[in-house]
Amino acid sequence: MMYKLFLKIILLNTLLFSHQFFLSTTEVRVSDNTKNLEVTIQIFTHDLEALLRNANFNLANLGSEKENPNIDEFLIEYLSENFIIQDHYWKFIGKKIDGDFTLFLLEIDTFNSPSSVAILNSIFMDMYEKQRNIINIYTQKNVQSATMTINEPTFKFEF
Repeated sequence: MMYKLFLKIILLNTLLFSHQFFLSTTEVRVSDNTKNLEVTIQIFTHDLEALLRNANFNLANLGSEKENPNIDEFLIEYLSENFIIQDHYWKFIGKKIDGDFTLFLLEIDTFNSPSSVAILNSIFMDMYEKQRNIINIYTQKNVQSATMTINEPTFKFEF
């Protein structure tokens, strides 16, 4: 019983104080075989809800089948302005809301693998000055990582 209470206190403190860090993580996987690029963006659901509230969406059914269909349209537009892969257009596969975290799934079907590509990731930087967006690029050859900030929201990756 004390053990469960202790874990709940730690979890509550973690949730309350961890959100002082405004953070998203993005994984980009480049497949040499199929020439596609898969993107997974993980954000705090709390930040997504704040973004949607600012845009006057009703959040009552967020993540359910009854969710307002305009939410995905809004999110696609928001991501299109704040997550850009140079010279490529991604398609929105979907989102998955899982408690404290939300995943956005994006894909580029035909990724012409240039020698380098710049990626802009300014997600939530319009809301939080201290937002940090970590991005990890996985290719068959190597892994590259960067942290985007409000002062440097773009990073150039080598392939």
